[in-house]
Amino acid sequence: MAENFTLKESIQLAVLTEQMGRDFYLKMASKFGDKKEIADVFNQLADDEKAHEEQFKALVDKVPQETDTPERYELYQFLKATAISEFFQKDYFKDIEDIKSTTEALGRALSLEKATLQYYQAIGDLLEDNKQLNAIIKSEKNHVLALVRIIPTDAKFRGLADNF
Repeated sequence: MAENFTLKESIQLAVLTEQMGRDFYLKMASKFGDKKEIADVFNQLADDEKAHEEQFKALVDKVPQETDTPERYELYQFLKATAISEFFQKDYFKDIEDIKSTTEALGRALSLEKATLQYYQAIGDLLEDNKQLNAIIKSEKNHVLALVRIIPTDAKFRGLADNF
């Protein structure tokens, strides 16, 4: 298979990523609590991450039996490369106490959301049209779009309820 990196393990890593993301967003909400709009953005992201965590936990038990084919091997290699490059080499949660501005905090959030989106899309290549995962991916895309919008414009972020 993919050198000991299974689909189930990749989803378990997604659970951990959502937990760490939630912790990061809660810390940013607290840090910028005097700026209600920004704190609300981070609190909404934290709530969404908690929902994603629960969705991934439910998904872990539904992972199909893995098949060893050359096509799937390549998909596993891409998934593994995405995980290594995005989560293990870049520490999105490092030195968060040194974040001084809302722009820096929102920029870090955007980077994290883009990395998780790419990772979850790689998982989606292996799960092949899983409705639960597709809903998470759609939500992550909405986070990216909302953060891109809010960073330069200070527009209001509403989370999963946003219609883009």
